Amino acid sequence: MTIIKQTGVQSSGHMKNLRGYINDDRKVILRDSLNMDGCTNPKRWAHHMWMTREAYGHNKAARRVRDKKTGELKEAKNTILFHQILGFNPDECDLNGGRLSPEECMRYAKEYVGKHYPNQQIVMALHNEYCKADKTHRYAVHIVINRTDLSTGKRLDEGRGKSAKVKRASRIRDLDREWGLKQVVEGERNSSVHKKQPSRIEKELAARGIDSYKTNLRELCRIAAGEAENIYDYRELLESWGVDTEFKRGRMYVTDTDNNRYAFLFEQRVYRHFTQYVFSQPKERLKWGYRRIVGYIILYATVKSLLEKKAKGITDYTAEAAFLQGAAAAQEGAYRDLVGSLNISVEEMKRMLRDCLPG
Repeated sequence: MTIIKQTGVQSSGHMKNLRGYINDDRKVILRDSLNMDGCTNPKRWAHHMWMTREAYGHNKAARRVRDKKTGELKEAKNTILFHQILGFNPDECDLNGGRLSPEECMRYAKEYVGKHYPNQQIVMALHNEYCKADKTHRYAVHIVINRTDLSTGKRLDEGRGKSAKVKRASRIRDLDREWGLKQVVEGERNSSVHKKQPSRIEKELAARGIDSYKTNLRELCRIAAGEAENIYDYRELLESWGVDTEFKRGRMYVTDTDNNRYAFLFEQRVYRHFTQYVFSQPKERLKWGYRRIVGYIILYATVKSLLEKKAKGITDYTAEAAFLQGAAAAQEGAYRDLVGSLNISVEEMKRMLRDCLPG
C-alpha cells in the first residue's frame, strides 16, 4: 500500500523549509500542479498561494483563544497549508524492478488530488528518495495543498486527529486497489527492500552498547541527523527505521518503541537483541532496574504463532493456551518467592532497628 502522511504548516520556519525542499532541483524528478494557472513561475508557488489566502482573509486565524497564563484573548495558530507525502512501496517502483515509473507515480498523485481536492491550489514534486542506511530507493510525491477552497471561499477542513488520518488512509487504500497495488498487512514487513534496512543500525547500536529503548531512540535520531540534509530527509530516514515522527506545538516528537506492545512487529533476532540489554548490563548502567526483573519468560514464539493463526483464520489455540497457563503459573510462583524474600528482608531490617534502640 502507498503510505500517506500529512502535516499542517503553521510557522514561517516550517514554510521556509518546505519551500526550499519543493524547489530543490537536485531532488525533484517531476513537477505538476492543480489550479495554479496564474502562477507563471513554478518556484513562486508559495507567493501565489499566499496571495490567494490574503484575498480570502485566510492568512490570519479564524478564531481567538484565551491565553492560559494571562487569560487574555490572542490569535489562535493558523494552518495555512497542508503538506502530504505519498510514499510508494519500494517493491512497486521501477527502481527495484516494480511497474511504477516516475510518470505513473505522478499520474497516481494527480488522480488522488483531482478526486479529493479539486478546488484547492496544489503543487506536486516527485522525488527519488534515497536511503543512505542501506542504499535503497523509492519514489515519493510531496503535495502542497493551499488551505483556501476556490469554489466556496472557505478553509479546507477535514477534521482533526485520528479520524481524519484514517479517512486519508482509506482513500489511498481504495486507490491502490483500483491500481492493483499491494495492500499492507498489519504486523508484517511489506517490502523486500525495506526488510534489509534495520541490519546496519542494529549492528551499530550493538557496537555502542546501548542499554535501553529511550537511549536506542536517541541514538537513531543521532544517526539520522548525521545523514540527513534537511528536516524532511531526517523524518523520512527515521520513519524508514520504524520511528514515528509528529509535529506538535512547533516541535517534532519521535515515538518510542515499547517492548511490551510493539516488539512482536520485529524479527526475533531484533527482539532478542534489545531485550538482552536489560539482562547483560552491569549494575551501574541499569541503575533502578538492577535485579528487579525476575522470572522472565520469552513469549515471542507464542505470540507470533497466535498472530499467524489469526491471519490464517485458525481458531485452535490449545497449545498456546497451555503454554500461557504454564507461564502464568510460573510468574505467580516467582511473585510469591519475591514477596517471601522481601518479607525476610523487612524482618531483618526490623531486627536491626530494634537493636539500635536504647534498652
